Amino acid sequence: MGKIKIPKGFKVWYENLLTIAQKSPDVPPPLLQHISKLESTQLPTIAASDMSLQQTEMAFGIKQATGTQPWMVPHLFFTLPADFGRFLELYDTLTKSGVRNEAKSRCRIDALIFVVYRSLSEQDLLPNTGDSRATLSFETPFKWSPVPVNGVPHTCTGTADYTVLFGGRDHMACHMIVLEAKKRDNLSGAGQLLAYMAMVQANRKARGQSNWSVWGCLSDGWDFNFYFLDLEGNWSSKMLSSAVWGWQEIANTLAHMIIQAQAVANSPLRLSLCSAQGPATRPSSVVSSVVKGPIALERKSASETAEPPAKRQRTSIGGSSALEAPGSVTSEVPSIGSLEIRLDEFLKESEAGLDRIAESD
Repeated sequence: MGKIKIPKGFKVWYENLLTIAQKSPDVPPPLLQHISKLESTQLPTIAASDMSLQQTEMAFGIKQATGTQPWMVPHLFFTLPADFGRFLELYDTLTKSGVRNEAKSRCRIDALIFVVYRSLSEQDLLPNTGDSRATLSFETPFKWSPVPVNGVPHTCTGTADYTVLFGGRDHMACHMIVLEAKKRDNLSGAGQLLAYMAMVQANRKARGQSNWSVWGCLSDGWDFNFYFLDLEGNWSSKMLSSAVWGWQEIANTLAHMIIQAQAVANSPLRLSLCSAQGPATRPSSVVSSVVKGPIALERKSASETAEPPAKRQRTSIGGSSALEAPGSVTSEVPSIGSLEIRLDEFLKESEAGLDRIAESD
């Protein structure tokens, strides 16, 4: 069981709301009793590696696309070095009598990733510095909640073998490519890989990114099953075997994924998270797991958001979000049961408390 950690900013807001509710004679006792128990809520956990493809599709609301997808069209970004095939041959000779395990597969995958990265860098197609730089990460932890499994909210967790992170912040929403290594002749694990990809997608949607496409790959070092999860939650895959297609197309498919993921990683925040034209965002993972209607006010530091400094994003009582100029205060009067509360005064008090917390940290 994983206990939900409620952010400090929410606690300050929540304590102010609870104080007002306790002093008001208009709040029904059942409601007061319910909101007093929020901090003790726990969710059961489920490992992504234990999820079948069907479970992942149901839990994250994704499905398999039909037909050939545009990303499957072959691309040519570079020609593999002449010695790449020879390197793999020598490596296979060296490890011929070794056990066919995941570690052996990873060495071949490492060689492919390196040669693709080197070729793209030499062509200036992949910046090595700045907010667009790519970083190869190992054993990347993933966690997302609530995820419904058999009708019960869970926290989904796991550790991805490889991810490609774009930018300078190590945030789950920036890990645009997920790769899972498997031992020879075993490319099972689509449910696991897609769960990781779906967690990244859900995180990007919740943060208000305008593009939340995610890429992935299952490989044993000889065969590569590439995956793509699009904006509509439709996933597609393309299997390439080195024995059939050769390393040239495999390398260029990986290169295409990296270039596309880099462009998506730099996508701007949507102008309005509550716009009727934009896809619905996922509620806060902390709040939506304990109440049916999300009640959240989350304040993020500048280092945690990709928004322009002139504006900030705040989630309203009703669960929608809006972009406001700094210093502005919501004047909406929400109703909770028969209780009506003007937020202006205790929002200012909450923000002052947040500033004190930030200074103490």
